[in-house]
Amino acid sequence: MKKLMKITLAAVLLCTMTACVPSKESAAKNAVNSYFVSLEEGNLDDAYKYLDTDTADTFSSLKDAEDQMTSMLDQYNVSDATKKLFSDAFKGIVKLCIKSHQITNTEKVSDTEYKITTTASILNSDDISNAISSIDSSSFFTDISSKVMEKYTNEGETAAMEYMMTEMASWLTSNFSTALSNLQPSDQTIVATVDQKDNNWLITSFEEN
Repeated sequence: MKKLMKITLAAVLLCTMTACVPSKESAAKNAVNSYFVSLEEGNLDDAYKYLDTDTADTFSSLKDAEDQMTSMLDQYNVSDATKKLFSDAFKGIVKLCIKSHQITNTEKVSDTEYKITTTASILNSDDISNAISSIDSSSFFTDISSKVMEKYTNEGETAAMEYMMTEMASWLTSNFSTALSNLQPSDQTIVATVDQKDNNWLITSFEEN
């Protein structure tokens, strides 16, 4: 009886452990799903954790702009509150670009590669670029230049940059949101190639069908 119980217990433990280990297909699908969920939440940093280093996507130019702005904010030592304003601004912009997604097909290429097809309700990348390029940024800098110089003269460079960046974050939120909210998303079929890299599954390329 004790022997039978030991065998039964061992079998249960083995099944439990096996169930806890995701299949390769599930891991590949999870990488794609997590990427899109992160975008829908407006979090580019999290989304890009699921991309291979050289993988380009619709949001590459926006990610570059966010990284450049983050570097500038660090360089001028602006406050955490202002950094959060920019983070929230970019997050809101990304959320306007993608509405939803659904994985529709999985194709095994090899033990270390899958092609995951997703239908995503997303703004066209050309429409995004055109909408953003139509925004007049020169008038913004003209309007605040005198105030920035006043801050610089009276309070120094840090105060001037703090003021300019705070105003810029509000301007970004308002103007980009207005430009993008006028666009209509369309359902796009996107095929992501997902490869196993060491112990991680990363998206190595996208194709639009």
